[in-house]
Amino acid sequence: MNRPDRLSNQMAAVTSCLLCNGDCLSSESYTINQIFSWWGEQGHSFSRKVLNQYRDFSRTALYTCKSCGFGIFSPMIAGTNEFYQELSSEGQGSYYSQETWEHRQALNDLQEYGSILEIGCGAGYFLERLKQRGKKVLGLELNAAAAAVARQREVSVKTTDIETIANSQQGRFEAVCLFQVIEHVAKPLEFLRHVLVCLKPGGLLILCVPNMAGILKKMDPTVSNVPPHHVTRWTPESLGLLGRHLHLTLVDLRYEPAYNFLRTYLGEWLRHHGIPEWITEQAWRLGLSLPIKFLRTLKPKGFKSLLGHTAYALFRKNEAIG
Repeated sequence: MNRPDRLSNQMAAVTSCLLCNGDCLSSESYTINQIFSWWGEQGHSFSRKVLNQYRDFSRTALYTCKSCGFGIFSPMIAGTNEFYQELSSEGQGSYYSQETWEHRQALNDLQEYGSILEIGCGAGYFLERLKQRGKKVLGLELNAAAAAVARQREVSVKTTDIETIANSQQGRFEAVCLFQVIEHVAKPLEFLRHVLVCLKPGGLLILCVPNMAGILKKMDPTVSNVPPHHVTRWTPESLGLLGRHLHLTLVDLRYEPAYNFLRTYLGEWLRHHGIPEWITEQAWRLGLSLPIKFLRTLKPKGFKSLLGHTAYALFRKNEAIG
């Protein structure tokens, strides 16, 4: 399938960056039919109900800031509750990871924090681990099926919008976590302002996003990185600009090691060069995975030019904010 397509002249262009006011250029364009056909190639078929939710859209395009690298799609076509329920196999599929690199980072960073809110908590695996450590936790998840799975394990999860949570939970939490969430949000600054209402002054905000300055920029576009799944794209520089708009102080910025994502990267590279996927799988089983296991054991500090999938940002909410 011919994935990137030429931008239609009828689409409204995004000319200036939401974060730094830099110039934005169009770089990718997709029709809705292309996107859902692409999902089909990956083994995901969607019901007529979901497809009808997007029938009023024909095409969307990515606009990327030349200065900070922030990217935004226009028109904005975000995922619905039904889209994510079907994508995640009713909340119990592999879409929700039980443990990730960023979860391990956050568990260490949250040792001294007692009350924690996770936005977009999925099936509640991370909150469950925090609860086992004696933390007071609450999750917000709009995928009703995933939230139900979390509640079955006695993890407290609400299926409501962020504005409602902000009105009822003002200043309640010492820390708020968003793992791979903000790239799904149509209005990220407005969304984060509501999130910060829930956070105490001086509290910790953990924000993790796919890092478009790392290994992802060396890969072909993937269906999981376009609407209605991802509607914005982020770089470390664009993450740092959030403090300018939201009265936050950036405390730390970390990157997932590139070798955590090398299997996917190598698979993409080989596929791009015409190597069938089954050959890649066999090569991995026969020993290609051993260097990755070795790297994960030694945890070298290299690969600076090929940062991993995730950027992990720690922010402190300024004390002046009530």
